[in-house]
Amino acid sequence: MPSLMQAAADGFWRRPWLHAWWMIACVAVPLLAFRKQSELTGCYLPAADRIVQGLALPGPERWVYPPAFTLPVLPLVTLPVPLSRLAWALVTVTCTILGVRAIWNSAMQDRGFAQAVKRPVLFVGFVLGLAVTSVGHAVVPLSYQSHDPLVFALLAAAAWVQAARPAGDPIGESRAGALLGLAASFKVMPVIFLPTLVTTRRWRAAVAMGVTGVVVAIGFDVASTALTGKAHFVDWLRLAQGGSDLGASGGGMWGDWNPLNQSGTGILHRWMVPTPPAMGLQHECMVMDLGPAARRAVLLSWVLGVIGLLLLVSWRAWRSGADAASPAMRALAWVGAVACGALLVAPQASNYHFAPVGIAAGAMLAWMVRGSLDAWLLAALVPMAVIECMPGRDVLGGRLTDIKLAYGSVGVCALLACLGASRVAWLAGRPGWDREAQT
Repeated sequence: MPSLMQAAADGFWRRPWLHAWWMIACVAVPLLAFRKQSELTGCYLPAADRIVQGLALPGPERWVYPPAFTLPVLPLVTLPVPLSRLAWALVTVTCTILGVRAIWNSAMQDRGFAQAVKRPVLFVGFVLGLAVTSVGHAVVPLSYQSHDPLVFALLAAAAWVQAARPAGDPIGESRAGALLGLAASFKVMPVIFLPTLVTTRRWRAAVAMGVTGVVVAIGFDVASTALTGKAHFVDWLRLAQGGSDLGASGGGMWGDWNPLNQSGTGILHRWMVPTPPAMGLQHECMVMDLGPAARRAVLLSWVLGVIGLLLLVSWRAWRSGADAASPAMRALAWVGAVACGALLVAPQASNYHFAPVGIAAGAMLAWMVRGSLDAWLLAALVPMAVIECMPGRDVLGGRLTDIKLAYGSVGVCALLACLGASRVAWLAGRPGWDREAQT
């Protein structure tokens, strides 16, 4: 028996990610595939079906994603709904595991981290830390069958590509830009990576991102027009323009007061208007009552402040080029910071959009594992873990959960992750600093 157990353990560690995938998929896919609330059946499949039929978008589901977001779902239109749900659950679970693997492989490009995690206590600490700060953000999009795990995997892969190749390497830059462009083709907010690439003068990555986004958007419309006689991108632009009102929670697409909107703009909006009695919360969540003009000024200042921080951190982190203290940590932290910043400035961001928080958390934990404890990073990670470990509706009930969301419990995690990852990117990008950790 011991020999069989040892053989099984040896087999697992030869291909840990493959075995983790099938073990998790065997349990998770059947459980997730038939959840009643499903973005697949409520949004993606209806939108894909309208595209196949040559009908205008959006339909009754009022999707706000670029039309190309239906690409991964189009093959499922021909399947019976139960099979399509199983297939989509398998895709999203696979993407989540691939994203976590990309975070791990990015960190492992740093010699200091690779040496440190050979110690069991540090390895376990990193894994547990990532779990308590990020698992919830990854499980929620899985449970809603949203396409956010695909975007998460693309962003994490972009970090891995940059971490695995020397800074400035043309192949690595082009691949990273293409992955970011593909992510922006499925969901709008990753487009915020483009100005940060321009700020850092990473022209190959910026061009690759722009070209990929344009090719996917135009190619999708050309194919749709040729096959169905209907183009969709221009209609989506009008829809997106109408859903970007900074004066309303959800950018005008959601209700004026919606606790599910966990973007920074949505949270701030709820802090500045009275809580609707119809919500039944019996609690006033407003912090300060401001008029429409003042609210717009606050929200615009918030958006400009977050974008300014991302541009500053990006410029500072990549200024040293290949001479950075840890190019791998810089790449991972930079992707995490910008991805979380995108969530903070988005007009709407539901709680199943926050899987990229795991990229930032991975960067913070990996930075501390490779060196000494950092008080600023702990100040970010501890509240993230506390918030993640809070019970949900099954324990607190709907009223208390909505109050917690109204104050921005999920959005606060993104803010802390953005600030912490920005610090790591800043430190890891310092020229030659802490070089001994790499040797």
